[in-house]
Amino acid sequence: MQEKPATQRLSYGVGCCDDLVVSDAGRALECRRCGRPVRVGRQNYELFEGMHYVCFHYEFEHDPADPDEDCGVAGCPSAPAARHKERLLGEVRQLLADWSDGPPANWDNTTLPDYLEALAGWLNDCDGYYQSRGLPVPWNGWEVTAAAMRAATLYE
Repeated sequence: MQEKPATQRLSYGVGCCDDLVVSDAGRALECRRCGRPVRVGRQNYELFEGMHYVCFHYEFEHDPADPDEDCGVAGCPSAPAARHKERLLGEVRQLLADWSDGPPANWDNTTLPDYLEALAGWLNDCDGYYQSRGLPVPWNGWEVTAAAMRAATLYE
């Protein structure tokens, strides 16, 4: 499959404008791995080297695992939902254990209203959290919820 350039150079034959670059932002982006259009996640097209996140993951991050098995990378499309549910249950149990001796000293939000407000705030802002780390937002709600519950202990 041939890769399409993201920009087009214009030449007017007069020297001064030979290096003008016109953005091709309106064109249909095509995944260089599967050939299908990239509609969701267009903003990460360059980051994922001209591919869907899933295609990028299987191309560069999933080996040597079998494509049908969870490779252990956060957000792996092959990760079974049960694994993430168990991880969330573990996180909830750990949060509860943090309270075994009273309000945890390392928590900023030690009342239920403060904690729930922080939880809602983190969930609202989580796209920025993942983006600032160069990560896609996990597709699995169990995983996002586990991260949110831990983050809400400190989030302002």
